[in-house]
Amino acid sequence: MTEPTGGPPSPQPPQGPPPQAPAPQPAGGNWTAPPPATAPGGFQTNAVRVEAGPAPGIAYAELVERIVALFIDAVIVGIIGFIVNVIVGIIGGGLIFLLLGGLVSAAISLTYFVYTWTTMRASPGQKILNLETVNVGDGSTLVQRQAVLRWLWLWGPQAIIGVIPFVALFAWPLEILYGLFLLYTTSQSPKRQGYHDVKSNSVVIKRVPA
Repeated sequence: MTEPTGGPPSPQPPQGPPPQAPAPQPAGGNWTAPPPATAPGGFQTNAVRVEAGPAPGIAYAELVERIVALFIDAVIVGIIGFIVNVIVGIIGGGLIFLLLGGLVSAAISLTYFVYTWTTMRASPGQKILNLETVNVGDGSTLVQRQAVLRWLWLWGPQAIIGVIPFVALFAWPLEILYGLFLLYTTSQSPKRQGYHDVKSNSVVIKRVPA
């Protein structure tokens, strides 16, 4: 039979601080916006953080997505306008083409966007990226007046310049400045509403998994 040995008990390793509870999640769940985008040409948007969408499964469309959709639409409208203007030039001659070319192009653009916004809730370019242009208040389809107003603030300056012969040769810097202005106002809005969106009470949304 072995006798227990005497002496002090062996020292215990030091205990660390008690674990802390995880920090609470911010309101709105785990949805976070993509990082700020850089627009073409090196223009730094310095975009503010986009806020959560107005309803589950809906997010405000980011700037880069809208630029891509607009580029697709511009290509489609440009092809249609080129074909129609060639026909006008063949029928009416070069002078008629110079006088009416810009007007025809503006009419095609106006019809293209107003029709698709009011009947499909999105232009073809937006459809490809799963975007929609809707009323900012309740998400309803744009009425014709809203769609026309949005087109005027988005494409109106370019259309006016294009309608007047030879003006576009000298006014193109103004078109670029106005385009940069729309990019800037869109990037600075938590709902990604550009100046043209605000003036027409519209907003561009994207359907996302809820």
